[in-house]
Amino acid sequence: LSSCRWYTKAVNADPNNETLYSNRAASYSACNKNAEALADAEKCVALKPTWVKGHFRKGIALCKLGRYDEAVAAYAKSLEIEPTNKDIQAKYNEARDLMKREAESKSVTKVTDPLEAKQVGNTMFKEGKYEDAAKWYSRAIELTDKNPDENTAIFYTNRAACNAQQHLYKSVIADCNAAIEINPKLSKAFMRRAMAHEGLEKWQKAADDYKMVMELEPGGSTASEGYRRALKFAKDF
Repeated sequence: LSSCRWYTKAVNADPNNETLYSNRAASYSACNKNAEALADAEKCVALKPTWVKGHFRKGIALCKLGRYDEAVAAYAKSLEIEPTNKDIQAKYNEARDLMKREAESKSVTKVTDPLEAKQVGNTMFKEGKYEDAAKWYSRAIELTDKNPDENTAIFYTNRAACNAQQHLYKSVIADCNAAIEINPKLSKAFMRRAMAHEGLEKWQKAADDYKMVMELEPGGSTASEGYRRALKFAKDF
């Protein structure tokens, strides 16, 4: 703790020095003061977002706090800055493995927090386990469906993405319909429904949904390209 005290004195004297926050974060991590380490790492990132050490320190702190999904994101940001750094890659792989094992150890029916269910679903989705991910999104829907809100709409669109990966286009459309009923401005639901309509060769319906995405999010190239493509097929057929 003596090093932490010295770095605290240094930080007080020079509060805009990212190196001092990085060093104190490392000291806090060494003595398992992980919340403090995370706070210093985030301050370091705020002062110098392009410096790899801030993101790396943040990943270490988050991992020690058991927030593995956030740790993976922090290490991924570090790798964007230094793609060939083997130490960061090793930490990234370790965090991903911990995140995966934690997700696989959980029981769907025992989770009562919809956001936790969503997070496990996200982990499964990233691992390519689309059926398992869909079960977790279904759990999140089940926990919020009596009083649906914007999160419920997101859970539906996430499950739609799982169904899309399995080419279950009618199920994609059903989930997107449910999401749109809750949140009529959720562009992601219109986008996924448009793609599902394309999969079913319902070209005009696809074009209509792409057009809605363009209205909700002007300037997006994916929607405009999809709109032109669907409209062309609608006219040809």
